[in-house]
Amino acid sequence: MARISQETIDRINDSADIVEVVSRTVELKKRGRNYFGLCPFHDEKTPSFSVAPDKGIYHCFGCGKGGNSVNFIIENEKLSFVEALQQLGHQLNIEVNFSGGNESRGFFDGLYKIHETASSLYHKTLLSDRGERALKYLTDRGLSQEMIKYFNVGFAPESSKYLLNTIQSDGYEKQVLEKCGLFGASKNEFFDRFRSRIMFPIWNASGKIVGFGGRVFASDDPAKYMNSPETPIYKKSDIFYGLHQARESIRKEGFVILVEGYTDVIQLFQNGIKNCVAVSGTAFSERHVGQLNKFTSKVLLAYDGDFAGVSAALKTGYHLIKGGIECEVIEIPDKLDPDEWISKSGPEIFKSKGIQRSLNLIDYHLKTSNFAELNAPKKSEIVHQILTEVKEIANPIISNEIIKKLAEKSGVEESDIKKMIPQKKSFRMNDNQDNYQEEQLFDSINDKAAFGIIKVILHGELDAKEWINDNLEIDKIRNKILKNLLSILLPKMKASSSELVSILENEKDRKIITEIMVEEDSSIDFMQMAVDCISTLKKDFANEEIQRYRSKIREMEASGKDTTELMNEVLQLQKDINA
Repeated sequence: MARISQETIDRINDSADIVEVVSRTVELKKRGRNYFGLCPFHDEKTPSFSVAPDKGIYHCFGCGKGGNSVNFIIENEKLSFVEALQQLGHQLNIEVNFSGGNESRGFFDGLYKIHETASSLYHKTLLSDRGERALKYLTDRGLSQEMIKYFNVGFAPESSKYLLNTIQSDGYEKQVLEKCGLFGASKNEFFDRFRSRIMFPIWNASGKIVGFGGRVFASDDPAKYMNSPETPIYKKSDIFYGLHQARESIRKEGFVILVEGYTDVIQLFQNGIKNCVAVSGTAFSERHVGQLNKFTSKVLLAYDGDFAGVSAALKTGYHLIKGGIECEVIEIPDKLDPDEWISKSGPEIFKSKGIQRSLNLIDYHLKTSNFAELNAPKKSEIVHQILTEVKEIANPIISNEIIKKLAEKSGVEESDIKKMIPQKKSFRMNDNQDNYQEEQLFDSINDKAAFGIIKVILHGELDAKEWINDNLEIDKIRNKILKNLLSILLPKMKASSSELVSILENEKDRKIITEIMVEEDSSIDFMQMAVDCISTLKKDFANEEIQRYRSKIREMEASGKDTTELMNEVLQLQKDINA
């Protein structure tokens, strides 16, 4: 049976950014050294899910789930260990090799290949008789044949097995068909997910097709867009539509234009504005901010000019400035989207009246709310809305600039504006009302000493760890769970936190270890803790021996036997304890 080498596993564990992995699913906020958010594994109202970036681990104080990046992907996406490693390895550009075989052959390659095949088929179909109406719809909206070809726009006809019948002869593994996101399944039979839709291939930043956005064009279907589900190669918060095509222009221009739709991107690109991207089938989140930060520090929002577009622009804009990205908003004329505006008015108008006159987010918020014309209570309400966002901005320069602007616009002193900022709610890490998992109690003196030793191994300096290694008699630990944990940890004392977690196959073991790991206290003298814990174990063991000897002495005395030898043993043990 093929196996992934331990070297590869260790490399992936060491290279993975646990915050990056977790934040694809969980909205995290930094509190001290760690990050916290709502646990994805159980329902809770109070954040008890902790991520420790310096250790590469997570732990939920509510349900007890814990582990490293690979464990999180396994739990969250219901993947096998091998699938999780493959997925993470791909994201990190680490090749996952197998020894003794090649079980992974064709999986990720198959996922990419099947998307390429689908994209090619859909594009050819768009240009055929079957796609005539869809093509007319696109050209009527002003998209050129050149752009349609450049973005490989296609058409999926009304057929439940159009794509399936095409690829069946290619010999794809069942696993690829299940995981690619292009098919549904019913009664063990696959069928095409996309039907009667214009198809927009979605590329990752390196230029590989990883998903699709499908748009209806000739029906009253309320679901205008349908997007590929998340797959091992397609994480929606990691990918912007058009980024592969726009990345060079973004660097050149120094900013990116963020729009809502696929056709917006194509239309702007067609008109020479190539630094433009769109979110890919999901709401904008803090995760997107991190992705944009890799390419630029300035974003111009060009959302639809209707009420929904304004609301979305404000929500996205505050996400951006909280993440340290400069945000301005292009005012799109009411009831138009960027696609329609630029096609009707041309690129020069879009540049002169849109890009060059873009408003910073606060000015945009005040303008769209008609702030100047509101009465005092309504103005106070708008200021409160903005300040609610300001309290989450970590950068004091940005927050102070906003406060200054609000003071100017409202005629209120800056000091009084600051008094209006809502107070952050205190975070209680041990508030575990949502804890539904039965806890294992380790409350004996012996257990607590064993816990202390584990803490030293996980957090202590090298000399404290070595002292433990030289002086610990593991048989003096009575609890089987803790003894087993220490037998695993002791040979791996120099390993990283993530590596230590990776060798713990038992979920309960990971729960114990990750909880200890995330609760590091820098004020602890670990050498003293090591000495105290070893001493406690020896004393506890000695006391237990004394009780055993005394019971034996009583039995011997009842039988009239000489107990001198045992009495001497007791005296020696008492001396050892006192010493």
